[in-house]
This record gives sequence, C-alpha cells and structure tokens, in this order.
Amino acid sequence: MISSMGNATGNGGGDFDIEGSSDLDGFAPMDRADLRLLTDLLAIYDAVDPMPEMLPDVVLFGLDAHNLDAEFARLVESELAVSGASGTRSVEHARRVTFASDNLTVMVVVNPQRDGSVRLDGWAAPGGRMHAELRVGESTLTAECDDSGRFVFDAVPAGPAQLVLHPTLESDPSLTLPVVTPAVHL
Repeated sequence: MISSMGNATGNGGGDFDIEGSSDLDGFAPMDRADLRLLTDLLAIYDAVDPMPEMLPDVVLFGLDAHNLDAEFARLVESELAVSGASGTRSVEHARRVTFASDNLTVMVVVNPQRDGSVRLDGWAAPGGRMHAELRVGESTLTAECDDSGRFVFDAVPAGPAQLVLHPTLESDPSLTLPVVTPAVHL
C-alpha cells in the first residue's frame, strides 16, 4: 500500500523515488528490491499495453476550449472502429457518433475516403439554418446546416476533431448559445 508509506513517483523512465517513506502500521519502508520490481512492472506494461501515441494530443485538443460561453454537448452514443494489435490498447476511431445537450441533438456519420481523409455527414435537431464549425488540428472548417439540420464536411483530415454549432437568426429560437461537442478521433 504505497499511499500509507509515502508518495512513490515514477519519472517515465522506469526510476522511482520514495518521499517520506517510514515504517507505518507494520509496513517496512520500500527498499531497492521493491523499486527494481516496480521498475520491471512498469517496463512490462509499457511493452504489453502502451499508451496510444495520440492520447496526449486528443486530451490537450479537447481541453483547448475557445468558446467558454457555450452549451456543452455530451457523448450519447458512438459506433467505433478499432485499430491496433489484438490484446493491446487500440486506437478507437469514431464512425457514427451522437451528441446531446439540453437544446440540441447532433448525429454525425464518418465515412473514410480512399485518400485517408474522411467525410462527415451530420444532422442537428432542431438545427435548421445553423452555422457548423469543425475544429481539426489547427484548422477550422465551416459548413451551413440546411432547413432540416443537415450539414456535410468533405475531405476532413483524420485525427482529433470537435464540432461547434452556432445558432443564426434563422435557427430554432430555443438555441441561443453555440453548442460544443467533446473531441473525438476521426
């Protein structure tokens, strides 16, 4: 029980430091053999089940909220395509995703293209005549929703993406703030 003996921290290179370790509640302090064992366990997990390379980028992308005066949608349902070796942490790519906020529901279908990009077909309800933005990396793509709430983004690069739907003067009156979805990996 590490927490009862002090803080053990790893530096990502397999070395552990012990702060404030002492004999508490009958537990002996960790010694060099314990640290070697923890280092070996870390190496096993890094080899067998490594963190997906794109995870830090997706997390940072999702945290970069440009529009704090917005309604945030939550992920309601998703159909994912998984890529990666069997038995390891695989990368999940969205294929069909549904988001919902208090005033808007958005469904997006992701269609992979031969050139490696994707096409997004989306529907927002009630979303007629909204302005849609898709944040992808450092770029922002734009599209307009038709009367039925349908919008399309062609030739979208694969990677983390976040959708922002802005109401217009022609939108449903219940929509007063932009709706921002969580970031997903396309």
